[in-house]
Amino acid sequence: MIKLITLLRPFARYLLIVWAITILAVSSTPNIPTLKIHLAKGDIRLDYLIHFLEYGALTLLSFLTFAGDEYRMGFRKALTITVILSLFAILDEYHQKLIPGRSFNYTDILSNLTGIIAGVVFCVVIFSMIRTNYMHKIHTGNQN
Repeated sequence: MIKLITLLRPFARYLLIVWAITILAVSSTPNIPTLKIHLAKGDIRLDYLIHFLEYGALTLLSFLTFAGDEYRMGFRKALTITVILSLFAILDEYHQKLIPGRSFNYTDILSNLTGIIAGVVFCVVIFSMIRTNYMHKIHTGNQN
């Protein structure tokens, strides 16, 4: 996982832009059916999982884009990114009221915000692991 994250970093800015545009494009598409798994006792809506994953990925790309050297990010910058992503998530859901066949859904917002929070926690943990790995390589002289 760490290797994948470090490989993504040089492209994170571009991926972030593409991902944000994709989110806006999909949420601006009229009449998208709700994906569900039908069970004997009811349905499980998959769109909540999709919201969680799409905003988790948006958070990862944002943190990769704006992290400093050695994957460092101060609390103030992390908080600012989190607030901006949260506003984006809320406004994205709100704008769906204007799209035919789409609606505003508080549970979608909750899924978006949960994805953002999980993304922040993931980034904090992964960035810490990358820094630890990097420092270990420096102290041992191992560059592989």
